[in-house]
Amino acid sequence: MACSREDTDSEERQNCPICLCEFKIPRQLPCMHSFCEKCLQDYISSREETVKKLNKIVCPICRQAVSSEGKGKSSTILASMFPINVILQSILSDDAKVKVDRSCDSCHSAGNIRSAQDFCVECEEGMCEICSEVHRNQKMSRNHVIFSMEEFTSNPQNVMRLAKGFSCSEHDGEAIVFYCKNHESACCSKCCILSHRNCVSVSDMNKELPRLLQETNPDSIIEQMKNIESHLKSFTEVNESSISLLESQVNDLINQIRDLRKKINGVLDELEQNVKMEGHRICKEETIRKQEENHHCQSLINSVRNSHSLLETVKKLGTETQVFLMTEKMKSQLTSYMDQIDERYTKTESTTILLEKNPQVQLFMSISPDSLAKIIRKRELQRIPSKIIRNCQIQREGTIDITDKDCLHPTYFGITYLYSGHLILAEKSNHILQLLDSAYNPITSYEAKNYIFDVCVVDDNDEVAVTMPFKKRVQFLSVTNGKITTTRTITTRFECYGVASARKGNIVITGECNLGGKPYWSLVNHEGKESCHLIDCESLGSWTYVAVDSSFTRVYITVHMAHSLHCFDMSGKQKFVYHPDSLRGPRGVTKDKYDNVYVAGYGSNNIHQLTPDGVAIQIISNGVPSKPLAICFNRDGDVFLVTNESDANKLYQYKLK
Repeated sequence: MACSREDTDSEERQNCPICLCEFKIPRQLPCMHSFCEKCLQDYISSREETVKKLNKIVCPICRQAVSSEGKGKSSTILASMFPINVILQSILSDDAKVKVDRSCDSCHSAGNIRSAQDFCVECEEGMCEICSEVHRNQKMSRNHVIFSMEEFTSNPQNVMRLAKGFSCSEHDGEAIVFYCKNHESACCSKCCILSHRNCVSVSDMNKELPRLLQETNPDSIIEQMKNIESHLKSFTEVNESSISLLESQVNDLINQIRDLRKKINGVLDELEQNVKMEGHRICKEETIRKQEENHHCQSLINSVRNSHSLLETVKKLGTETQVFLMTEKMKSQLTSYMDQIDERYTKTESTTILLEKNPQVQLFMSISPDSLAKIIRKRELQRIPSKIIRNCQIQREGTIDITDKDCLHPTYFGITYLYSGHLILAEKSNHILQLLDSAYNPITSYEAKNYIFDVCVVDDNDEVAVTMPFKKRVQFLSVTNGKITTTRTITTRFECYGVASARKGNIVITGECNLGGKPYWSLVNHEGKESCHLIDCESLGSWTYVAVDSSFTRVYITVHMAHSLHCFDMSGKQKFVYHPDSLRGPRGVTKDKYDNVYVAGYGSNNIHQLTPDGVAIQIISNGVPSKPLAICFNRDGDVFLVTNESDANKLYQYKLK
């Protein structure tokens, strides 16, 4: 009898054409049609006389005659003589591993049984060592994609997808061989002629792959997928815990009422019954609701797991082109997953069951003041902790001219937004602080009369702190009504370069101490009291910048001469060191609204985007000015500016997409 089944994944699930149910031991005829072994047995039995007379079996679908070498044998034996369709069997396997006798299909056809060592994805056959060698040497099959049976059975679905290759999305079957820098897209030969003939920066894909792979960073995408999966699992666990808590609360209430029954039997009997009915009803409703949520969440988990599993397989077994293309494809999928989480899975309602006092039974309050009530429902939103990595696309918005006639040959080492939306620039060479409005027009300037380096906003006020390294000072200034005035000055223990704001009016400074020139950082309070921490690196400590995350628990410090970014907690314990070959002479450091970290590579002419835990997300090189210096985000955390040394009169503006 045919059975109905919801087709949730037509690519990975197939039905037997005879019983219309999911395959059970799929046997494949030479015409490539497959059937359940039991269905094939029944089919042969129903045509037993024809099979015996002609010694042939006719395919139920294409009617092709297949010679039967099992003359006189039963239908069970005849059906089992046909090879198992390992592709279907692997797809139907719960753990995505082939659980069949891995015999050589060629030898099996000849009546011999040999173990399959390799698998040809184009012929879809297992091969023993001898047949595999012949297969590789034959002219018709020497270019076939062959995997070891171990590689194939470990993840057959992704291997089959990978074997199909990646072709142009616009021109089916055309290989990706070129990369257009103007449009930042991969393309085939036809694309070059039709869509990119006027582009001046079209180059061979293989030449661009090292740079593209470094910028796209498939490892980061995989890590993000895994973090999303972990977040969704946490969501379901909280819901399961909430269900258990509800059941426990209902049982506790029932027990409370049973204890009170000794004093007020009549009333409490009725109350107990109400609690049982109402409590279990609410519990049942909440259970159904949360199980439905978990069902949808589990579906998303499966999609995320399949996505990062596919990317991991491509990264392990595919070519560099395939890795890049699949990574690009997964970026949009990743954004979709994150949007679904933001919309649906960042918080879940938690229901608490309580007893509300009933004024009609005040007579019994002297017996038990917290009892004799009707059941009520209380819901609370419970936020799920998340460490989801946000791989933000960066779009260059343009440049901003900040030429100041009073500032000759400027070099802007410090930059920060005020809470009013105005911008402050610290100019090193002329010792000037320049104030711009929200449209980046000059308002006023302030002459510091000393060598200045970095600037930051202090706490939630329009007060800024400026470092003066050679004077070992941090000067605080008030910026109000378009005027900049000095408010106070503190003296630091050592030379200070970088400065960032911490909570409660505190600041974090970095610099070079007198103990062999080692870099250091200090948390400085309002009175100037410091807590000094040395940075362990093989370099002198000048030219250091600093940023603090939004929770004020992590400090990020760049050390220019050591080509590294260091992360510490507020107690001085080092969390990680980021030191890739692609980062040279780092200067400015900042963070976006997701607490992703951005580092300006002064010597490498790029900007590195990292997760809060130091995992590289991407390296931005296109559109980055030569010798980038300071970098800062606006108050919303979605637009950032970069100063530079080569074109110092311009600010480069970027936006997160």
